[in-house]
Amino acid sequence: MENKKKIATRESYGNALVELGKKYDNVVVLDADLAHATQTCMFKDVYPDRHFNMGIAEANMMCAAAGFAHTGYVP
Repeated sequence: MENKKKIATRESYGNALVELGKKYDNVVVLDADLAHATQTCMFKDVYPDRHFNMGIAEANMMCAAAGFAHTGYVP
């Protein structure tokens, strides 16, 4: 059995977003003031022009996500 380092799910999520950002130029991340809690700050550090903090306004964030998707981005 391999000795694997366990990491938090949110850290894996942040790492996965960075990898997706490398592979796909149309991936954007929308955030609701939780970049450090959800580790989307990892994506922001690498791709600051594709990370959008929408504030504590989740309903608006969903509308923005629909707009991004309509124009060819993957939120």
